[in-house]
Amino acid sequence: MRMRWLAIMVAAAWTATVVVIALTSDIGAATAVLLGILGLLVIGVLVIGLTLHKLLLRINAEGPVRMRAKAPAAKRPPLRRTDVDRIGALVEKELKRTFRQVEALQNLYAILAFEHALPASRGFPASPDLLLFLVDLVDRHRPKVIVECGSGLSTLCFALAMRHFGIDGKVIALEHLEQYAAQTEELLRRHDVADIAEVRTAPLEDVTFGDETTPWYSRAAWDDIAGVDLFFVDGPPAKLGPLARYPSLPFFMDRLAPGAQIVLDDYARTKERTVLKRWETEYPDRFVVESIPLEKGAALVTLR
Repeated sequence: MRMRWLAIMVAAAWTATVVVIALTSDIGAATAVLLGILGLLVIGVLVIGLTLHKLLLRINAEGPVRMRAKAPAAKRPPLRRTDVDRIGALVEKELKRTFRQVEALQNLYAILAFEHALPASRGFPASPDLLLFLVDLVDRHRPKVIVECGSGLSTLCFALAMRHFGIDGKVIALEHLEQYAAQTEELLRRHDVADIAEVRTAPLEDVTFGDETTPWYSRAAWDDIAGVDLFFVDGPPAKLGPLARYPSLPFFMDRLAPGAQIVLDDYARTKERTVLKRWETEYPDRFVVESIPLEKGAALVTLR
């Protein structure tokens, strides 16, 4: 009962806050409604998590007695305290992760003011915290030429950020799958930024570095690119091999502008860490690396 009233009070406080923000700023009714819904969603998730944890503690306290009445202890072992603590820790961790993504999504909506529906994020697509990080890089460093390996929601966010911050520049996305390229192009058209961002279909071709061969984007799709200020490496898919994203730097090192930044996505994975270590070995003292604590990890590489 106390938890129910607490949830009602927090929900009321959140709703009042959103109303005040809407009345004292120009975020717009749609954004205000979205903030209210997302806030209530987070509150609901937190209440469910706390309720589940409380229920597990209760089962731990009462379970052995009830289980003995229904079946032999050997067949129905009681839930141990360590199990309860482990499940509680997992629930708490996921709640924090979810809250962070919702918080990032709220920021994105507030900054970019999307006017149409967006495709799903997280999982295979970019997570909201990564998208917010990329938009912040555009805001702080104002790149004129952005290139990304892969395409999708990140392409749209780059283009919208350039328009929002008044940057006269270009976004070029390399996409090896025609279906995804077409989907991204439609997304750009719907949001009226097709003049800022373009998607180039770039079939994968085998390239050789020393004794190793890996597929990478066709040179014909990117050979004319130069002066890149921000390079987002989110492809090709890592399933193609441990060095699938390695060619990015060797092919583009001479195409990067002074002080350019490279964002290597999925840095929490071993394959991407291996790629970055090889870059550091082959280009000593050429850049500074910062690990960014995002959901799937990212490395920010800045040229000296």
